[in-house]
Amino acid sequence: MDQPSLPPHVGFPSGPAGACPACAAPDCQLVYSVARIPIHSCVLLADQAQARGFPQGDLEWAVCRRCGFLFNRAFDASRIDYGEDYEETQGYSGTFRAFLADTIARLTDDHDLQGQTVVEIGPGRGDFLEALCRAAGARGVGIDPSRTAGRVDRSAGLGLEFLFEPYGPQHHSIEAAAVVCRHTLEHLPRVAELVELVRAHLGSHPERCAFFELPDTERILREGAFWDVYYEHCSYFSRASLRYLFESQGFAVDRLGLVYAGQYLHLDAHPSSMQTHPQPDPASILEAVGQFQERCEASLKRWHAWLQASQPGSVALWGSGSKATGFLTTLGSWDRIQCVVDINPDKAGKFVAGSGHPIIQPSELPGRPIERVLIMNPIYRTEITRALADLGLHPEIEALGE
Repeated sequence: MDQPSLPPHVGFPSGPAGACPACAAPDCQLVYSVARIPIHSCVLLADQAQARGFPQGDLEWAVCRRCGFLFNRAFDASRIDYGEDYEETQGYSGTFRAFLADTIARLTDDHDLQGQTVVEIGPGRGDFLEALCRAAGARGVGIDPSRTAGRVDRSAGLGLEFLFEPYGPQHHSIEAAAVVCRHTLEHLPRVAELVELVRAHLGSHPERCAFFELPDTERILREGAFWDVYYEHCSYFSRASLRYLFESQGFAVDRLGLVYAGQYLHLDAHPSSMQTHPQPDPASILEAVGQFQERCEASLKRWHAWLQASQPGSVALWGSGSKATGFLTTLGSWDRIQCVVDINPDKAGKFVAGSGHPIIQPSELPGRPIERVLIMNPIYRTEITRALADLGLHPEIEALGE
C-alpha cells in the first residue's frame, strides 16, 4: 500500500511568531499548523448540520526558544464562549474519579486546609471543589464566568459559593489558604497575567499555596499526538516552562511532577519572599519540538492507514472529548467511523463539532456493525474493555498513544 499523503490542511511552517505570552521574549518560531478546526471541542450540539458547520479557526503552534512555552499564535479569545452547551465533565469514569480522590487526599495531607477557604479558578461544574472542601472541612469559592458552574451540593464542607465572572484583582480580598486551578491555564492566552494575579492574591504568606493541574506538552510532542493539539487550548507547558513561569512571578515551587500516566502536570507552589532570578531551561522541550514533525507525520500516516484498512461504518471511537475532535478534524477519513461512544449521559444524542459524528451511550452499541473500537485515551483501556465485554461485544481494540 502506498504511504498516504498528509491532510492538505496540516503543515509544518517555519519562521518568526512574535513575542512569547509567558516570558515576553521575541524569539518564537512556528512549529505546526492546522487550518479550519472547530473553535470548541467539548460543546454539545443537538443537530448534525450545526455540528458540521460549527465555527472554525486556525491553529498556528509556536514555541518560545527562550523559555520553551508553546502557544497558538492564531488564537482569538473573543470567539470563545464556555456557556451552557459546554460539557467537559470526566467524572462518570471510575478511573478518573479514583484519580481525583488520590489528588484530593494528597492535597489535604500536604496542606492544612481544615477550616480554611479554598478558591478555585475555573471550577467547571464544581465537582472537584465540592469533594476537596468535603474532605478537608474547608469553605470553597469557585470563580468562573461559565453559567454551568456550581451544579453541586453547596453545603459540602463549610459551604460553597460560586461567582460567575472572570478571576481578577477584585477577588484578592478573599482570604484564601489555597488557590486551585485545574485545566484552565491552558485555555488562557495571557498566562503570565493569571499567575501574577494568583501571586498577588496569596500575598506575603508562605503558608498559603497555589495548586495547578494541566496537560504536559512534552508528552504530546514526543508521541506526535496531533489529537492533543486543538484550538481552545491556546497555551502549552512542559515541566521546565511551568516552573520558570511560576518562579519568575515570585513563587517557590514545592512540587512539580507528572501524574495520570504521565498526561498531566501537578504543581504546588507558595509565595516566596526571596528575590530570585530564575533561568529558563528550554533544552528538553526544544529537542522534542525538533522531533515533532517526524513523529506527527508518522502518527497521521499510521492512523490514516488503520482507518483505511477498516470497512466504512465499522469503527467506533470511544470518548467524545477534545481528543476525538482533534483526531477527527485533523485526520479526516470520517466514512470509516460510524459513531463516537461516551459514558456521559448528557452527551447522548449530540454530535461532535466539525465532523458531525453522532455521540451514543455504550448501551446503544449492540446491533451495530462495529468491528473496531479506537479508544481516545489509553488510560481507560481496562475500563472500556470491561464495559464492552459486559455488553457481549469483543471488537478489535486500539488506543491512541500506545
